[in-house]
Parts: sequence; C-alpha cells; structure tokens
Amino acid sequence: MSDTKQLSTPLPTRRLLATSLACLAIAAAGWTLITVIGPWPISVTLQGLLALGITTLVSTGGLLLIQPWRTRPILAWGTLLIALSMGRVVATLGTCLLLYFAARLSAGPLLLGALTGLILVLIGETTVTASVFRKMSR
Repeated sequence: MSDTKQLSTPLPTRRLLATSLACLAIAAAGWTLITVIGPWPISVTLQGLLALGITTLVSTGGLLLIQPWRTRPILAWGTLLIALSMGRVVATLGTCLLLYFAARLSAGPLLLGALTGLILVLIGETTVTASVFRKMSR
C-alpha cells in the first residue's frame, strides 16, 4: 500500500448529489407524514418543509462549491468535507434564524426540519466518500 498522502482521486459528483437529494427527499417525506398524522397544524408541516428546502439549496450549492470532480489528495478531501459540513450547518441554521426573526416563523419546525436534513445528508455523504476512500486504500 502506498503512502496515504500520495493517494488522489475525484469524488463521484453525481453519486454525491443523488445521495444528498435522496436523503433530503426522505426527510421531507418523513416530515410530511409525521406532521400530517400528528396533531400539528399545516403551518408546522410547511415550515419544516421550508427548512428542508433551505437545507437542499445550501447542501447542493456547497457540494458544487468544493468541486468534487477535481482530483485532490484524500487528506485534502477530508479537510474540505469537514469545512463543507460546518459551512452547511452555519448557513442553513443562519438562514432559518433569519426566517425566525424576520418572518416570525416558529423556531421548532424550522430547527427540527433543518437538523433532520443536515443529519441525513451528513450520513449519506459520509457513506459515499468512505466507500470511495475504502476502495482506494485496498
């Protein structure tokens, strides 16, 4: 096995985007189902879906910003993916906070919707990138 610093690869852009969008679609479907079945008003459903929409825009934009199609060393990808995750959390929650203060939307649905999407996207992207890195290390 060669030195880890020498291993370079692009990330599977389409697979990352598809996984991210699929995770967010699952989160939106789950959110809708739970809030429609539960005792909450339709505004809770819509506000959670708004937060998931924000998460979708931020996640997709952030992923394209780091240009996963470029070949980089694995160690550089690790740093970029951590920065992307942190930036995604800050941008999503910051936008939801803006909506909370400016539009007087409920904090609960915005926060829970955004965090649900963020966690699922993180799990999905980590799974995809870990599989790429695992194949390279063999």
